[in-house]
Amino acid sequence: MSGWMALLLGITLLLGGIMTLRNGLEVAFGQKMRPFLLAAAGTPYRGWLAGIFAAALLQSSTAVSLIVIGLVSASCLSFRQALGLILGANIGTCATVQILTLSLPVEYIVPAAVLCLALTFFQPIRYYAVAATGLLALFAALALLETGFTTLISGSAIQALLAASRTMPFYALASGIGVTFLFQSSSAATAILMTLADEGLVNLTTAAYIVYGNNIGSCLSSLAVSIVTPPAARQVAAAHILLNIIGVVIFWPLTNCLVLFAHWVTTDFAAGVAFLHTLFNVLSSILVLPFIHRFAQLIEWIVPGKR
Repeated sequence: MSGWMALLLGITLLLGGIMTLRNGLEVAFGQKMRPFLLAAAGTPYRGWLAGIFAAALLQSSTAVSLIVIGLVSASCLSFRQALGLILGANIGTCATVQILTLSLPVEYIVPAAVLCLALTFFQPIRYYAVAATGLLALFAALALLETGFTTLISGSAIQALLAASRTMPFYALASGIGVTFLFQSSSAATAILMTLADEGLVNLTTAAYIVYGNNIGSCLSSLAVSIVTPPAARQVAAAHILLNIIGVVIFWPLTNCLVLFAHWVTTDFAAGVAFLHTLFNVLSSILVLPFIHRFAQLIEWIVPGKR
């Protein structure tokens, strides 16, 4: 198999696996998520914990953000009640990349996937089996991406792009934003970045800047959807993207410290990327949480609307 074919097949399988995983989990748990989020949004800290749980369960902060925007649009939640959920969702979305740091032997993936596909014919566990199939597809995609990048490592175009990312941090940031928006998934973009790091094609410093871009790019879908929603829903979307922009502004000068900390935690480059992704999201949300009311006032000043 040629390098480009392995790369394209790996990306296709990665995106398809993430969609399958999320669809299975959303059908299994999605109907229960709306009343759960409504009940948990009474205080910022309860909403924060609920947002972490919901995004980890649905494997997507974007899915949680869109549910919250829908609830705010329907006047079921106020903007301030929804804010804690958004802060928590920013942390819960890290579950996917942490799962992908686990190793699964390639020879076990196909038999396990066949078993999961067979289990989809049993109604009580159908959507759990669909989600498991999607998860197995992610591990298969990582193996294909590794094969593709290993084959293409000597290509001049690939080397030029990687060299530009290493020497220009803002280029790495823009790459992270663009790839995440293109794939509509920060998990997919981070999974590809983990493979690049594991192959030695990017160092952790470059990966950190790309991770910053991934987190900003993950907010653009909810921002686009919020354009046609009431002001309170637009405030929710603005809070999501501003949270990550503030995180980038705070951590940009501290990037070398974060990278050294990641090197201290793990010597595995792929796990280091996943750790940086999680550390950025956790610290960004925790730093804002004690000042959530001030943060809400800032958003209400940027995007005026009724409380």
